[in-house]
Amino acid sequence: MKRNSPFLAALSAALLCGAAFALRVPGGESRAELTLPDGFRVRAELALTAAAQAKGLMFREELADDGGMLFVFGGTERRSFWMKNTFLDLDLVFLDGDLKVLKVFHRVPRSRPGQPESELARVSAPAACVLELPAGAARAHRVRPGAKIKIAFPPPAKK
Repeated sequence: MKRNSPFLAALSAALLCGAAFALRVPGGESRAELTLPDGFRVRAELALTAAAQAKGLMFREELADDGGMLFVFGGTERRSFWMKNTFLDLDLVFLDGDLKVLKVFHRVPRSRPGQPESELARVSAPAACVLELPAGAARAHRVRPGAKIKIAFPPPAKK
């Protein structure tokens, strides 16, 4: 029995890792509809590439009450976000690959033009995905660790 223990441990780890990376985005998608724990729906832009993830919501001055951005990464690891050139106060929701909430940062303060980098708000936690929402939305819609967010992709537009 002891000889199989390393094998069973490796198998268990592989299965757990597989579950952690379960989010699949259909090719060509740029938007998704997310349903928060209380049923509220968010129309989220998808940040799938390194360039889109680096830009995020930078330079925007408005975000609809039902708007957001979902950053989808290749796996769960520590993700760091900072608010350089982000002119909106945001809630940042760190998620696993099944969109279960791991950590929520409420009302992360915006940056100001010309603000020194040492004064910028920064947040960091393990995640496979990160959802940015308008400040206050996470509390208003019961987004807290352990909660699950649902995702759907809009049907293609008819021509």
